[in-house]
Amino acid sequence: MTKNDDRPGTGRTRTRRRRVVTSVLTGVLSAALVAFLPRAVGATWSQVGGVLGRVSVGSLLLLAVVWIAGLWAHSYVLAASLPGLSKRRGLTLSLTGSAVANVLPLGGAAGTALNFAMVRRWGFSSAAFAGFIAVTTLLNVGSKLGVVALALGLVPILHSASAFASAGLLLAPVPVAVGLSVWILADERVAVMVGGILDRVIRRTRLREQLPALRRSILHLMEAGWRTMSAGMIAYVALQLALLWLCFQVLHVPLALPVLFTALAVERLLTLVPITPGSAGVVEVGTTAALVALGGDPAGVTAGLLLFRGFTYLMEIPVGGVTLAAWSWLQHRTRQAALAG
Repeated sequence: MTKNDDRPGTGRTRTRRRRVVTSVLTGVLSAALVAFLPRAVGATWSQVGGVLGRVSVGSLLLLAVVWIAGLWAHSYVLAASLPGLSKRRGLTLSLTGSAVANVLPLGGAAGTALNFAMVRRWGFSSAAFAGFIAVTTLLNVGSKLGVVALALGLVPILHSASAFASAGLLLAPVPVAVGLSVWILADERVAVMVGGILDRVIRRTRLREQLPALRRSILHLMEAGWRTMSAGMIAYVALQLALLWLCFQVLHVPLALPVLFTALAVERLLTLVPITPGSAGVVEVGTTAALVALGGDPAGVTAGLLLFRGFTYLMEIPVGGVTLAAWSWLQHRTRQAALAG
């Protein structure tokens, strides 16, 4: 007798069910964390709403301009990481990939798959895309850890010695991860060794061969475009800090720049924790709690951070969705024209 588990399609059905259940659970978790946010820091939603009511239409337009400017700066990084990619297409990849990643649980992989399909349609090779993903991931993570490292240097100025020790313990893995990455990039023998270790641990991989090849690809791309990559990433981080500062300014919730920089570091670090789509809920609770611990007004800092995340997380979903729809429509028209010709 054939068991139900052996019937064709059963595995795919179960996979779909798991994805649906995971999506629902992560969505509920995100909503619960955001709903719990004011109470977690000692405020109420009515107080937070009162602060958010101070935003004018003109202020929202200004924030939107700074947000878009940050995305455009990041498109320079993407274009330099994939020679031949235009800034416009780089911005398209950024928006569409983020829209998918911000909606789906562990959506980073789905966003990467979408971007792969797009660059292949534009004529780029799989090898070029692999190098592009490696370089952009390294730069994005490196920039986040760089912000964290700078903020950690401000801790002794802003806090007590015990707070500095606690932060140092929390961020201890950061220099270890950075050091290992630099070591791999500096010496191919280390890449071979690390790849061999991972092959034995993970099994069914060829990282002993692939990691050194990926290292060479990364170094080649960075050697050609490191100036543009560095300038674009620095401009992007600076505009993110400017957007965060403006979010509190338009709400009339002034905070010192070192405090905001520390908050940006916490936010950047928490976005590396993919518990929920786009780390929604986790980032809001963690960063707001950090700002309150640094002396901020609970209602004010909650409103300011929600306004900031409204642009850096929420707005990317509809804007990226519209961008993806427009791209799909243009691709359809191109195929139709090719068939007609």
